[in-house]
Amino acid sequence: MDTLEDLYYGNLFPHEKCAKLDDEMKELLGLLNRNEEKLTATLYDEQKEIFEKYKDCYREISEICERQSFITGFKLGAKIVIESMT
Repeated sequence: MDTLEDLYYGNLFPHEKCAKLDDEMKELLGLLNRNEEKLTATLYDEQKEIFEKYKDCYREISEICERQSFITGFKLGAKIVIESMT
Protein backbone atom coordinates (compact mmCIF):
# COMPACT_ATOMS: atom_id res chain seq x y z
CA MET A 1 0.00 0.00 0.00
CA ASP A 2 1.35 3.45 -0.84
CA THR A 3 1.14 6.62 1.22
CA LEU A 4 -1.93 8.01 -0.53
CA GLU A 5 -3.80 4.76 0.01
CA ASP A 6 -2.76 4.74 3.67
CA LEU A 7 -4.03 8.28 4.01
CA TYR A 8 -7.30 7.41 2.24
CA TYR A 9 -7.96 4.35 4.39
CA GLY A 10 -7.19 6.22 7.58
CA ASN A 11 -3.96 4.42 8.35
CA LEU A 12 -1.97 7.65 8.65
CA PHE A 13 -2.49 10.24 11.35
CA PRO A 14 -0.27 13.21 10.50
CA HIS A 15 -1.73 15.31 13.30
CA GLU A 16 -0.37 12.87 15.88
CA LYS A 17 3.17 13.77 14.89
CA CYS A 18 2.57 17.23 16.38
CA ALA A 19 1.83 15.68 19.76
CA LYS A 20 5.49 14.98 20.54
CA LEU A 21 6.42 17.28 23.37
CA ASP A 22 9.91 18.57 23.79
CA ASP A 23 11.18 19.93 27.11
CA GLU A 24 10.31 23.53 26.26
CA MET A 25 6.73 22.59 25.37
CA LYS A 26 6.35 20.47 28.51
CA GLU A 27 7.56 23.38 30.64
CA LEU A 28 5.15 25.80 28.97
CA LEU A 29 2.22 23.40 29.35
CA GLY A 30 3.03 22.95 33.02
CA LEU A 31 3.14 26.72 33.50
CA LEU A 32 -0.12 27.12 31.61
CA ASN A 33 -1.84 24.50 33.77
CA ARG A 34 -0.55 25.96 37.04
CA ASN A 35 -1.68 29.44 36.07
CA GLU A 36 -5.08 28.17 34.97
CA GLU A 37 -5.54 26.39 38.29
CA LYS A 38 -4.60 29.55 40.20
CA LEU A 39 -6.95 31.66 38.10
CA THR A 40 -9.84 29.21 38.34
CA ALA A 41 -9.48 29.06 42.12
CA THR A 42 -10.22 32.81 42.30
CA LEU A 43 -13.32 32.75 40.09
CA TYR A 44 -16.96 32.49 41.06
CA ASP A 45 -19.08 29.77 39.41
CA GLU A 46 -20.49 32.11 36.75
CA GLN A 47 -17.01 33.37 35.93
CA LYS A 48 -15.76 29.77 35.66
CA GLU A 49 -18.48 29.02 33.12
CA ILE A 50 -17.50 32.07 31.08
CA PHE A 51 -13.84 31.06 31.26
CA GLU A 52 -14.70 27.52 30.08
CA LYS A 53 -16.61 28.98 27.12
CA TYR A 54 -13.62 31.20 26.37
CA LYS A 55 -11.28 28.17 26.39
CA ASP A 56 -13.67 26.23 24.13
CA CYS A 57 -13.74 29.06 21.59
CA TYR A 58 -9.97 29.44 21.74
CA ARG A 59 -9.56 25.67 21.22
CA GLU A 60 -11.80 25.81 18.14
CA ILE A 61 -9.84 28.75 16.72
CA SER A 62 -6.58 26.86 17.31
CA GLU A 63 -7.93 23.78 15.55
CA ILE A 64 -9.00 25.86 12.55
CA CYS A 65 -5.58 27.52 12.38
CA GLU A 66 -3.76 24.19 12.71
CA ARG A 67 -5.91 22.65 9.98
CA GLN A 68 -5.28 25.59 7.67
CA SER A 69 -1.54 25.47 8.36
CA PHE A 70 -1.53 21.75 7.56
CA ILE A 71 -3.37 22.34 4.28
CA THR A 72 -1.10 25.23 3.33
CA GLY A 73 2.01 23.18 4.12
CA PHE A 74 0.71 20.20 2.19
CA LYS A 75 -0.02 22.37 -0.85
CA LEU A 76 3.43 23.96 -0.66
CA GLY A 77 5.03 20.51 -0.47
CA ALA A 78 3.03 19.37 -3.49
CA LYS A 79 4.09 22.47 -5.46
CA ILE A 80 7.73 21.82 -4.61
CA VAL A 81 7.45 18.22 -5.83
CA ILE A 82 5.70 19.29 -9.04
CA GLU A 83 8.29 22.01 -9.75
CA SER A 84 11.15 19.62 -9.09
CA MET A 85 9.76 17.24 -11.69
CA THR A 86 9.50 19.83 -14.47
